[in-house]
Amino acid sequence: MNLNNIVQGLSKSGAVSGFAGGLAGSALVGAVSGKKGRKMAKSALKVGALAAVGGLAYNAYQQYRQNNIPGGAGSQVAGSATDHGAPAISEERFAAVTDNKESGGLLIVRAMIAAAASDGHLDPEEQRRVFAEVENLELTRDEKAMLFDELRSPLGMSDIVAQVNEPEVAIEIYAASLLAIDESRIEAQAYLGSLALALELPRNLVESIHHQASSPLDA
Repeated sequence: MNLNNIVQGLSKSGAVSGFAGGLAGSALVGAVSGKKGRKMAKSALKVGALAAVGGLAYNAYQQYRQNNIPGGAGSQVAGSATDHGAPAISEERFAAVTDNKESGGLLIVRAMIAAAASDGHLDPEEQRRVFAEVENLELTRDEKAMLFDELRSPLGMSDIVAQVNEPEVAIEIYAASLLAIDESRIEAQAYLGSLALALELPRNLVESIHHQASSPLDA
């Protein structure tokens, strides 16, 4: 099962960031808007949708460490991403989350769907239109079935958080949720705030993720 195809399907169908906000295009183009969309689309075209999420999360983590941990990039950070005294989280560990499609990658897709559903964008009529769009996507039968199942019955936040057992997974789950949601809505802001608390992410790290997601594209 190609999870990158499923993320692309979410984007094209408009299931994330609201039906009207969905933009046809590659990987995460439709999953995000404005600067986020341009930046993530560029990354996703190069490395794939899930890997782009992992890259954003890692860059945010690096920025957080440089700005908040004594010694910056050379310092030691424990597995909680905030404690001191244990090795910092490597880029390889972030990449491994999305490389493992059956666990980390699937959880990220589910987190995106849960975030998109949390702010009440998809009423029954919009959901019907999303399902109709998904039917027309170039997805396998299994990929469509999984996407339909998740859209009909998204996991709750507590179910997602219960499956997070490493700090890099927590950071990627938050980053993916941010990309999948219309953060201008009050409901979305509340969801993201609750998710950050549930994942035990420090405020400065959350701010770094938001900064990375919306920072201008490189030339």
